[in-house]
Formats: sequence, C-alpha cells, structure tokens
Amino acid sequence: MKDQPAEPPQMRAQPFTMEHWGLTLPDVDATPETAYGPLDEQEQRLLAEAHRAVDNARTARWMLGYSLEVVRRRRLYRGDGTRTWEQYLNQEHDGLSTSEADRLQKTWRLAQTVQKELGRPLPDSHLRKLHPYAERTSDQEAARAYAELYWAHQEGGVRLVATQVQQRVKKAVAAAKGVSDPAERSQAVSAAWTTAPEPVMPTQRTETKPELGGKPSRSSDPVDGALELLNVARQAIENATEDKAARKTRSGEEAQRQQDAIRRIGRILSKVKVDADATHDAVLVDAHAGDEDGIVDAELVED
Repeated sequence: MKDQPAEPPQMRAQPFTMEHWGLTLPDVDATPETAYGPLDEQEQRLLAEAHRAVDNARTARWMLGYSLEVVRRRRLYRGDGTRTWEQYLNQEHDGLSTSEADRLQKTWRLAQTVQKELGRPLPDSHLRKLHPYAERTSDQEAARAYAELYWAHQEGGVRLVATQVQQRVKKAVAAAKGVSDPAERSQAVSAAWTTAPEPVMPTQRTETKPELGGKPSRSSDPVDGALELLNVARQAIENATEDKAARKTRSGEEAQRQQDAIRRIGRILSKVKVDADATHDAVLVDAHAGDEDGIVDAELVED
C-alpha cells in the first residue's frame, strides 16, 4: 500500500486581509487641482477604510492578550504534551517574553472596555499609562475617565498623548496612598481624577489673522514645532525605560551612563531662552522654570 501524501500545513485564519478591505489605490494620484475642499461621500468612505487598518492593529493587540489567556488557562500550549508555556511563546509568538505576555493578559479587559466606551481602540502606550488607574478603581471607571479626557482634548483641538494620561493617573493614584479599604480607595482615586488641575490639558497656541475675520489658527512658530518633537522624544524615552527585557540585560554602569546623558541634555535645555520682539510687548521666557535636573524624569538606574 502506497504511503498517503502528507497534507500541506494549513494557514492560520486571516481575520483582516486585502480581500476583506474596501481600500483601493487610484490609477492616478490626486492633485491640489483635482482634490480640494471638504471630502465628498466617497472620499469619506475611503478614509474610513484607511482608518480600519489602524483600529484593527490596535484591536488585535488586546485580542492577542485575550488569546494568550485562553491558551494559558486551557493549557493549549502543551502541544504534544511536553511543550512548556515559555517554549510556546518562543515558537509560536516569535520569542514573546513571559513578562510581556503577562502584561497583555492583565490589560486586555481594560482595552476592550475602553474600546466599547470610546467607540475606538486606544493606543497601547495609553493603555499602559491608564492601567494603574483601573487597578485601583475598575475597568469601567477607567474607561469612562479616559473617554472624558480623550473627548476633552478633541474638543480643544489637541491630541491626547501618553504623557498627559500618565500625569493625570499619577495625581489620581497618589490620592489613594495609605487607603486600605478597596471601596474607599476607588472613591479617592475617582475623586482625585475628577478634580485634577487642568494644566494636564495642553493649551493650543493660536494667533489671530485679520484677513480671516479674527479666527484663530495654529501657530507657525518654529519653537512650537521643536517642542512637539521634544515631547515625542520624551515619550519615546519614557516608553524605553519601561522595557523590562532591556532592564534585565542592562548593567549598572550602562544605566548610569544613560541617566547622566539624559540629565546633561536637561541641563543644556534649561539654559535655553526664548526671546520675543519688544514691539509685541512680549516677555522673556526662561525655560529654566522646569525641573532643575532636566525635562526627562526617567528611571534608568537599576534598583
């Protein structure tokens, strides 16, 4: 009897493919002459399809946490009966660390709840900053609070970034220090979030142009552009310092070198002064008003 040919391996299910996507490339690129004014109905539909990819990627992130929890709790990772959880993560998830897998399992419920509350998934960087708030209250309370903060920024015409979420969470969580009763702790955190000072809500710099009838528009000041880049760099450094895998392999000497470099940059920036033309009755702004150790508050030194 001839050996039966081995069946080819089956592809994994593909939940989001080009076949399911309604976005197509044009034959000819649009130009300012052919595409101007508000988007028409078809263009709005195409833009919505483009946004589907972003939302799908963020949704897939918390769905990964959900699937990891199912595989772990049902012990589906065992394969032939001998494979361990760590081996499964290494083989099936391209070496995903156990610490990151744990984080994904701990946060997927919050991400799902926020998505239901907000109507769209939140960035993973926001999820990490929001999680301590949910731990001290509930996923529902954290989702409600985040949605309010998100829409407040939208109405103000500014983008909510992870550092703003972190600042507000820190202020709220600090109110629960020393409170042992879970219910009282949750109330204290929620109250602190609600009454948090508004400086965490960034103000949008505007200038008035008479030819536009006095309507405000975004400032074109290059200093503002540089500050935006600086804020992005700060967020990148903060995210990098939270990388537990890197921290495990980092020596104390390397950590000190990195910390010294950050402080040195902070000291240089603290000496920068922004001048304005005297004809505008502007004052000299001293950038030294910030943290004397620099603008970056990152914990790179190992404990």
